[in-house]
Amino acid sequence: MFGSQAVVGECDIRIRRPVESVFSFIADDFERNYPRWSPEVQQLQVLSAGAMDEDWFARQTRIDQGHKTVSTFRVSRFQRPLELVFVGVSSDFICTYRLDRTGSGQDESLLLFRFEFPRLELRLRPFRKLVQVSVQEGAERTVHNLKGLIEEGGHAPDP
Repeated sequence: MFGSQAVVGECDIRIRRPVESVFSFIADDFERNYPRWSPEVQQLQVLSAGAMDEDWFARQTRIDQGHKTVSTFRVSRFQRPLELVFVGVSSDFICTYRLDRTGSGQDESLLLFRFEFPRLELRLRPFRKLVQVSVQEGAERTVHNLKGLIEEGGHAPDP
């Protein structure tokens, strides 16, 4: 039972840009920007033609804490401009970007990032706490990297 518990990392952050601009940075320019906010990505190969939408596929090569992994993933939910969810095809993970408008104006967004391993691989179960810490640190790093890139002008023009 213990080994079947999900490992989740989650973090949110306010970004001084409209929801539409933040979503565009993440989704519309994903191929260019993803390796910028997630420098562990060594290679990204888009496998689908056309703009990102549900059932869009990509393959990534990552080096996380010295371990190289190659995984294929797809978009399972694409709800512009509020939510984008990736699920692993070749490995079991769920990665969610959720946006909400904050404050009275429309020029600030709340980004919630969540990364989840629904089931930890058997070989990693003895290291569950270490994996949990790593996943949480990765979630925190992701939102801070996104905020920095978007607020410093690496975002799409405001709609």
